[in-house]
Amino acid sequence: MNIFDIFHKQGIKSVDDLTPEEKKTYQQWASILNRPDPTIDDLKAILPKELARANEELRKHENSKDKDSFYKAYTTLCEFILKTITSPTQEREALKAFLKQKYNL
Repeated sequence: MNIFDIFHKQGIKSVDDLTPEEKKTYQQWASILNRPDPTIDDLKAILPKELARANEELRKHENSKDKDSFYKAYTTLCEFILKTITSPTQEREALKAFLKQKYNL
């Protein structure tokens, strides 16, 4: 689906035919439709920040029992996902280092 298909169906020939409010909506929709899917590298950048934020929340003494339970679960989830997406690289690098040492490469 393309926004311009909708324009054509509505008899709009270009973005210039839109009102200022419609242009604002068009820009929001175009931004969403053109946004790429997150990559593993995106997750590798986001997850450490989220993990740090969750750990910071866990250190607050005024947390309710529910909030504390939520952040404990959230921290565990972030750690699991981060470990899952980084372990192949870490294992590969460890094996390369081992092979270089073993075979004097």
